Amino acid sequence: MTRTMVRSYRSTRGEPFELVTRAKHSFPVQLAGLLIRWRLELTLTLAGLLGWNWLTHHLPSWAAVSLACVAAAGLGWLEWSHRVVSRRVMAVLTRHRLRSVFIQRRIMNYSGNLPLLLWSRPTPVGDRVVLLLRAGINLLDLEANLPYLASGCGARSATARAVTWMTALVIIDIARRDPLATTTPAPSGMATTPPSGPRPPLHLVPPLGDPPIEQGA
Repeated sequence: MTRTMVRSYRSTRGEPFELVTRAKHSFPVQLAGLLIRWRLELTLTLAGLLGWNWLTHHLPSWAAVSLACVAAAGLGWLEWSHRVVSRRVMAVLTRHRLRSVFIQRRIMNYSGNLPLLLWSRPTPVGDRVVLLLRAGINLLDLEANLPYLASGCGARSATARAVTWMTALVIIDIARRDPLATTTPAPSGMATTPPSGPRPPLHLVPPLGDPPIEQGA
């Protein structure tokens, strides 16, 4: 080994580096985590299979298919059902996207444990996700990666705040829409047309003790 190679090897060894390891979980723990993350999707799939099994046992095949198509079309055609389903789907998708951002941005402790995604729900402007931080993770780790959380969810912005009575419980708000943005101008009282017809008489305020004077008398 030449002197140049030894010097290069020594300089390389002196450079700091970060080593992040992942804890080895057993198969039951991994299966439980998978069931918790995909609980809504698995529940809907199981409910759909049970419903289809019930329809095919009590109705002809053509009637079961027709009823399923009508139900699916009704969910997509009705305004309120379409809004509820689409927002709920986006809330579930946001939960999965946040977990992907946590992995890519290394928002984890030294054991490789990610924050626990407890639940998510739609809001008037986007989605809200509740997290439980593991030991070794705090709110500052999330605040330093808020732009990445917003871009990973395809949103306008993201904010994070801790619950006052438990700092390990964090609420992340994903904003997708601006509630103040509107294309309809606000009505203005100055733009209204004055009423037609004769104007009412103008009453002047006289000094104390004198009767009121009516204009035009």
